[in-house]
Amino acid sequence: MTENIRQLLEQIERQTAGKCLFRCRRNGIIEEVSSECFFEQIRVRSRIFLRMGLGGKKIGIMGRNSCEWMISFCAVFWSGSVAVLLDRELREEELSGLVKRVELDGIVYDRSAAGVVCESSPGKELQRIPMSVFEDEASEEFGESENWKAEQQRIRNRKPEELACIFFTSGTTGISKAVMMSEHGMIAGITSGINERNYEAFLAVLPFHHMAGFIMILNTMYLGTIICIADDLKYFFQCLEQMKPDYVAVVPSMLPMLARKVKRGGPNGRNLGWNLHSIHCGGAAFQSETLQVFLDQNITVLQGYGASEAGGIGFLWEMTPDRPDTIGKPPKGMEVRITDGELYLRSESVMMGYYGDEEGTQEVLKDGWYATGDLCRQDEEGYLYLIGRKKNLIILSNGENVSPEEIERWFASCREIKEIKVGTEQNRIAAWICPQYPENASESEKAAVLDMIRDTVERCNQRVPLYKQIQKVIISERALEKTASGKLIRRDKGEGGICDEGNDRTGSQE
Repeated sequence: MTENIRQLLEQIERQTAGKCLFRCRRNGIIEEVSSECFFEQIRVRSRIFLRMGLGGKKIGIMGRNSCEWMISFCAVFWSGSVAVLLDRELREEELSGLVKRVELDGIVYDRSAAGVVCESSPGKELQRIPMSVFEDEASEEFGESENWKAEQQRIRNRKPEELACIFFTSGTTGISKAVMMSEHGMIAGITSGINERNYEAFLAVLPFHHMAGFIMILNTMYLGTIICIADDLKYFFQCLEQMKPDYVAVVPSMLPMLARKVKRGGPNGRNLGWNLHSIHCGGAAFQSETLQVFLDQNITVLQGYGASEAGGIGFLWEMTPDRPDTIGKPPKGMEVRITDGELYLRSESVMMGYYGDEEGTQEVLKDGWYATGDLCRQDEEGYLYLIGRKKNLIILSNGENVSPEEIERWFASCREIKEIKVGTEQNRIAAWICPQYPENASESEKAAVLDMIRDTVERCNQRVPLYKQIQKVIISERALEKTASGKLIRRDKGEGGICDEGNDRTGSQE
């Protein structure tokens, strides 16, 4: 029985011997990394951690998506330490706060994060390790001293219930939480059989410091499939052409652009030089016509649903035009229940709790069940449908409750709306809208788009009760603020923009 991630990595090494594990871009050239090379580098880095006295300590990882990032990540587990995953977009003061909060001992970083790491002042001794230091490290083995043997025995005997990884929630409405995963919880997610489809190469786009990003990589390694790494989103379409992945995971904001390309790309994007067979997207509101664009080109769309706190076992449902809005049914290894409209999940991969936050842990973990905070309904056939977020509910002065996500979904098929976020201003429903203008649009064409948006809002308002009607539209010429994983950031006032007085009703909500 595999008890810890070090043992699981050793198993993966044996299973992938002689195979290519990664395809990466380096100076515009695609390079392949063999299993032997990957695991040799893991050993080199783990030895450095042990020499620095970081064995069993908390080691942060900060940088852009890369093979080097994944090697460092696995090396932390190989050395029996705890991996702490950090967003490379953090500012100096944010990083300093997180270092103190989780009591970090060391941090590995690449060039993209060097400035922030070196300028941060966490107020404690922190070993800073640039990833470039590993390039010059010799790969000789340690001597077979008694201390070394004892250390290796300790690592291989780590218990399933021990802390393995800490990562942070997106923090769309407040301070992010530090999620703790055990060795057993991580293994349950990595070895999960929710994706039983055979695929040859997976294109990794989601940020590695997020649960969905790193767990999909480790699961792909476990399945023995090639991992293609897109180190920057601006090279996304080049990666599809050059690396030929047949499976890709994207954030919802990428779907419209991808759909436009696919529409003229031929079967599986063949006319564009692609070999795309499956798209995994989480949290997207699908309309039948958008889904049909992909299906017409022989591309399967998988709706993913999960939560950082629920770990690596989540929903993965093949979308069909007759049910474009479901998250499907729970996978093997997961139990679900709906209590007072809220979705609860239970599986072996659910988190240990929030680091340093016992009160927050008790609020969401109840007898092994994780309270997702998602409002959900289930139909007579067992399909689940998300309604919105419990904490995002708008509670009006007349006592009515409104889900902003429900209203946002009404506009998913409006081509003139690129992005929309619903919130409140002075106890009135407001919508911040980023228009989708034609390429090189003239002022008159832009005005026509805004008129169509107003008409669409007006038509929707006529079909719903007064308390659900959008009473104010704010046009935002820039993209709405989102987290690194593509989720809208919701605040009380939302983004600034041009107020459309034509939709600014002042009538009573009562």
